[in-house]
Amino acid sequence: MTEENRKLGTGQKVLFYVLIALLVLMIVFSFQSLENRNKEGFDKCIAWKCEVSESFCSKQREINNCCLGAGGVTAMQDGKLTCVFP
Repeated sequence: MTEENRKLGTGQKVLFYVLIALLVLMIVFSFQSLENRNKEGFDKCIAWKCEVSESFCSKQREINNCCLGAGGVTAMQDGKLTCVFP
């Protein structure tokens, strides 16, 4: 291969840097999500959902999403859906 064949074009350089930026963002967001893997993370998520509306934060889907994001398992307790952490 000649030297000209090894050089990246402008479009390829842009795509390469976009890929690197996406990888960095993925790593940053992964570490940020680890901070919310407990009961506090679940409570923060539910509180954020309740800011939208009280009925929104009591939906089964929203409770399940917050619970799974915090590393818990949804369960029924006293007739209400809640999150249990193993």
